[in-house]
Amino acid sequence: MRTVVPVFAICAVAATLAPAFGQTPAASPYLSVLGIVEKVDPAGKVISVKPTKGDPTTVKFDERTTFLKMPAGETDMKKATPSSVADLAAGDSVIARVLTADPTGKPARTVYIEKAAELAQRRDKTQEEWKTATSGLISSIDGNTIRMMARVAGSPAPKEVAVEVGPKVDVTRYNPENGKYEESTLASIKTGDQLRVLGEKNADSTQIKATDVGAGTFKTIALLVKTIDPAANQIAGTDPGTKQPVTVRLRPDTSLKKFNDMSAMMVARQLNPTLAQAGGGRGGGRGAAGGGAPPAEGGGGGAPAAGGGARTGGGGRGRGMDVGKIIEQQPSIQLADLKPGDALIVNIALGSDPAKPYAIGVVAGVEPILRAAPNSGPDPLAGSWNMGGGGGEP
Repeated sequence: MRTVVPVFAICAVAATLAPAFGQTPAASPYLSVLGIVEKVDPAGKVISVKPTKGDPTTVKFDERTTFLKMPAGETDMKKATPSSVADLAAGDSVIARVLTADPTGKPARTVYIEKAAELAQRRDKTQEEWKTATSGLISSIDGNTIRMMARVAGSPAPKEVAVEVGPKVDVTRYNPENGKYEESTLASIKTGDQLRVLGEKNADSTQIKATDVGAGTFKTIALLVKTIDPAANQIAGTDPGTKQPVTVRLRPDTSLKKFNDMSAMMVARQLNPTLAQAGGGRGGGRGAAGGGAPPAEGGGGGAPAAGGGARTGGGGRGRGMDVGKIIEQQPSIQLADLKPGDALIVNIALGSDPAKPYAIGVVAGVEPILRAAPNSGPDPLAGSWNMGGGGGEP
């Protein structure tokens, strides 16, 4: 179930048909062209295609070309039904079986079609399905079994969930460079990743036979702003716990929110009921600028939830409080609204340059929360809140 790569399902068909298309046996006379239709010229008998990789190309057809329609998302070629070029339009996804020796000069033998409208409907359905996904932080991987700590229905605290990932499971991984989930493999998933899972659960949801999984390397950090660079769309500052410099890059879809005073104090008191009486957080009322502990690593990030947010399932909920919903209710702000000295909680996605991670979500007005955060042990904020932004559903 892919929502960010329109031709994903049809690519899976291509993989299944690869031996026939000549992608495995080098001597085969056929290969496949996969991509999105840009234009259909019935009179000239030419289809203009934007491949999933490479430059635009053309596919010729004639009266001997077979057109077959695939149900959106289907990978079993036996479920294809007869169609015609009249059913093909711009925006549709295709796999065209063409001659290796002359792929653009000779007519295609077979053209498989996935309709754009059906793909869009499937994306909408998939987004609803992902709202029911189980999310958690991966603790171990043993063969095709992934174990993660996740919050399950009826449990006040995270529990270990065993996820079976079979050979036909759809696997995607979040790419911070483009903000999308992309086709991947089980081998790309590692301990410490956040995982979202769809599949068949047992009675207490501690075992899942996966049908779809989406993984990514996410982290929640505290950040004291030093400089704001609107031109580069990034924030530089320091981690108040480690005192190390941190620079985060923002994407166009990065969510920026700011707690109002009442909401921030409400969350802070859930984390530390003695906050009001003590006049500050643990450690003698140290604020964020004075070295208060940031949210603990390893539970704050997660695979994007509905609407593109980053939701986790591996941490606590601050005495049952849904911090994610509270954050969603806070007002949005602009990068220009931040200033040096502000304290932030940032949900980041780690990519090719760990020194400059991408921010999925940024929340300001968090000074009371950072003062209240425990100086040791898991932070109750970790794994419980939804930042918005990010890359959409796996």
